[in-house]
Amino acid sequence: MVAAWIAQLARGILALALGITITLTLEHTPVFGLVTFGVFALLGGVVLVGASLFGAYAGRMRAGFLAQGVATVAAGVVALAVPGGGVTFLGYLVGAWAVVAGLLEGVSGILARRLSPLARDWIITGALTLALGLVALLLPPDIVQTFAGERGASGTLTSSVILIGVIGVWAILVGVLQAISAVTVRTARTAPAARDQVVAS
Repeated sequence: MVAAWIAQLARGILALALGITITLTLEHTPVFGLVTFGVFALLGGVVLVGASLFGAYAGRMRAGFLAQGVATVAAGVVALAVPGGGVTFLGYLVGAWAVVAGLLEGVSGILARRLSPLARDWIITGALTLALGLVALLLPPDIVQTFAGERGASGTLTSSVILIGVIGVWAILVGVLQAISAVTVRTARTAPAARDQVVAS
């Protein structure tokens, strides 16, 4: 049996790793976006599928998270198989995945409101992921805008830079949320056990 908080923590760590990688990398090209998203999605999908099959989720939640895991693995495989797909492909792939994954996670959270302390966080994660999907699908793929800073710094803002930046922000937000909720649930479960030991002694 795998505890739901363990899967939640693993997903949070993967999301934070994605967000930090994007933040520390200057070249936000479509190839970079597809490869980093592909690795994240493949590993995250495996976590969801494994957690679903080994008892982390119960009842109707299990089917939702299993479907989400399969869709996430598929998105990761496609991203890694076509790293040269370009910014339009990246936007459609991330957008389609995020809409599906966001809806599935949100529904799972709603179904689990009286069953799991992680339900609220699943709902929030679903909403954030759905928002990512809408941004990815609606962002024009041909944005090219040069800019110059006050101290002589200059650069070019493109659709790829914006999209990958949004993915990075989403990953940091979701990663922090999932990591905190996992630790909170773990702490809440161990506290009663510790109190029982003190009383028994």
